[in-house]
This record gives sequence, C-alpha cells and structure tokens, in this order.
Amino acid sequence: MENLITVVTRFQLPAGLTADQIRAAFEKAAPKFRNVPGLVRKHFLHSKDCQTAGGVYLWNDEPAARAFMNEHVAPMIRQNFRVDPTIEFYDSPVIVEN
Repeated sequence: MENLITVVTRFQLPAGLTADQIRAAFEKAAPKFRNVPGLVRKHFLHSKDCQTAGGVYLWNDEPAARAFMNEHVAPMIRQNFRVDPTIEFYDSPVIVEN
C-alpha cells in the first residue's frame, strides 16, 4: 500500500454556537470536498463544548493535499470564522480498518 497522508486542522469557533449550528455549517461545506483529486476521506470535527472545530483528511497525494489545504481550506476557515487554522501534515504508513 502506498504511503497515505493524514492532515489535521483545528480552529476556534465563535462563542455561542450550538452543536446543531455547527453540524448545519459542516453539511453546507461538505459538497466542496467531494471529488477533490487525491482526497480519500474527510471527517468534520467539533469539540464537545463547541469551542473548537477541525477536520481529519486522508490523502493519497501529498502535493495535492498541501495545495488544497493552502489554497482552499485555510482561506475558507479564515473567511467563515475569522481565525487562522492550525494545519498539520502526518505520514500514515499503516492504517487499520475494521
């Protein structure tokens, strides 16, 4: 199996958002992640206290991952939430699926 790349993003949410509001925002954003070349899977995340959100992305193409995160994801988070996200890239040499 090829070496996959996992990208983890995190950012602060505005105060007062509910889990339902966050879910609605994620559902609205989800279509923008369909059919992205090199992207295998994306998980939308938010903390139990609704103060932090983020995503976990699995990629099979590191240059595509870096370009998409820098050109699309980071600007979208900045525009929608007025914060700079933390974006971390990891090698994923072993993946277990049950």
